[in-house]
Amino acid sequence: MDIPPKMQWMSFSTHKARVLTGGHMGGGCDSVKAIKGKFSAERYDGQMGCEIAISKSSDSASHRELLERGARLRSELLDAFARLEDLIALRLGQKSKATASASLTQKLNELEKAPFRYPAKAKQRIAEIRPLVECRNDIVHSTLALAELTGGETNSYFVFRNVSAISDCTGRQLRALTPDEFKALVSRVKTATKHLSDQPMRATTPAAPASAT
Repeated sequence: MDIPPKMQWMSFSTHKARVLTGGHMGGGCDSVKAIKGKFSAERYDGQMGCEIAISKSSDSASHRELLERGARLRSELLDAFARLEDLIALRLGQKSKATASASLTQKLNELEKAPFRYPAKAKQRIAEIRPLVECRNDIVHSTLALAELTGGETNSYFVFRNVSAISDCTGRQLRALTPDEFKALVSRVKTATKHLSDQPMRATTPAAPASAT
């Protein structure tokens, strides 16, 4: 699964949600780079067809069921990342400069210097983890919301707007995942953890015993 890109935040409230996807902007889901630019909501309403009244559907059984599914997937994702971070701490060992309070990105930076038996392969595995961490940060620092994109086919999206992200001249941005993409993201974190655990460390040479004098 490719990491879904961040999307331009058009407007979002308890009444209306507008989602601008990579597909509408000529982009794809092969990058975590945020989609930039200033767009007119009126200009894209015709092709987007993704305006819904969230407040009106908030009491429906399907809406509640989807929110509960999103909450479960979010919990699974955080558990998966906790196991990954625990593995990273074990790999770093007690002598590492990375402390327990360091961010996961900082720990990954430190992990690149660890004495792996195959450093190039280990760095490749670490590089695979980095975009997943960016997804994690957006999901952790957001309130779970729902949006619907219609046009040809109807898709429901879990929408995350990182409240700690700094707005630029185009406003805030968001990340949107379908239920299947969210589930696949959890699987990718678990796979990344296994791949990292499979990377052996170099054997440490034991210190020579002190000679008798």
